[in-house]
Amino acid sequence: MRRALPMALLVLAGSVALPAVAVSPAAAQTTDDGKCTVGKTKWVTDAAANANLVQTGFTESWKLATGKGTVVAVVDSGINADNPHFDGIIVGQKSFVGGSGTDDQQGHGTAVAGIIRARQLKKKSVLTGAAPDAKLLSVRVNLLNDEISTANVARGIRWAAEQDEVDVINVSISTGPGDPDLKELESAVAFAVRKDIVVVAAAGNKPGDPQVPYTQVQYPAGFDGVLGVAAARPEGGVDNWSIRGRHVDVSAPGANVPTTFHANGDCLVGLDHPYTSYSTPYVSALAAQLRERFPKDSAAQIINRITSTADRPRMATRNDREGWGRIQPVAALTSSSAAPPSKRTSTVPQTTGTGIRPSAVVADPMAGPRNRLLWWGLGATALLAVALVARPLSERRRTRSNR
Repeated sequence: MRRALPMALLVLAGSVALPAVAVSPAAAQTTDDGKCTVGKTKWVTDAAANANLVQTGFTESWKLATGKGTVVAVVDSGINADNPHFDGIIVGQKSFVGGSGTDDQQGHGTAVAGIIRARQLKKKSVLTGAAPDAKLLSVRVNLLNDEISTANVARGIRWAAEQDEVDVINVSISTGPGDPDLKELESAVAFAVRKDIVVVAAAGNKPGDPQVPYTQVQYPAGFDGVLGVAAARPEGGVDNWSIRGRHVDVSAPGANVPTTFHANGDCLVGLDHPYTSYSTPYVSALAAQLRERFPKDSAAQIINRITSTADRPRMATRNDREGWGRIQPVAALTSSSAAPPSKRTSTVPQTTGTGIRPSAVVADPMAGPRNRLLWWGLGATALLAVALVARPLSERRRTRSNR
């Protein structure tokens, strides 16, 4: 809502102001193995799968803003427009790797987009995006994990920033400080920041042994003006699977994420680890909500609202693991201040590395055959998890408010 949108973009086909997160028992479908397979349609029908939305507070935040009138550009492997969750949602596309921006060979971009703005399909699926009235712009910059270049990512970011309707750019991709095309990437990001666009980027996933800390600053998250996102576990907190450093600003859910899967319907991702690819779009969705609610705020002020209201043990302190803390949509949307919490500081030693990659690497469940998903047993387990997590969080917040 930062800019006047063309009339075509203001038509919110099939959107709902407050999408329900309810079970549709009649729509439940069973499969022989519970796996997500390209060409085989599955639907999420148990509302317990939406635990991330409930725990983080998105379902309550929809009473305040839904991202209506905003456009989020997804710079990734494309968005598969054949998935019914995207009917009427994608307002434009561009591919820098041939073909169309609404094709997606990898499935990564489609999964990221679904977290932001999957359209709920009543009587089929309870899956809904965290910004349920936003629109999407698909910017395709890679085909597969081993077919991605930093130069294409930079071109995609710059092109997205040139589109006047774009309010937020999501980049669930990261690279290290030794990347030879880092300057080109920095230039594209700086251009987007000058255009007053909220750029949200993944902090990156640690490769190799998850027990070994990995502290290399990743980009574009590490550039000035970008909101860097770490991935939180279901029980809260960020583990060593998420790269740590001064580029981390906030955290958001990155595990057990229901989202869109190729052209087929739904899938559950992030089963083995919390991935920053999937935490980043939650933050982009919140940025879209804030752009709707505070249309006069600059991109920097939107970022300040997110960081200053994040949940952390000590209000004046950040750390390299989860930045300023876990996002709180309701607090961000009701804050009376757009002042920053502080500047980024870090004592983490820098290492060098090259190679840009989607922040869900090949070990991610999206990459191929996956473990059994237990779709139909989610109910009792997830609801119990919500209860166990929500209680200590609420007590923690009450304690802090009394200080």
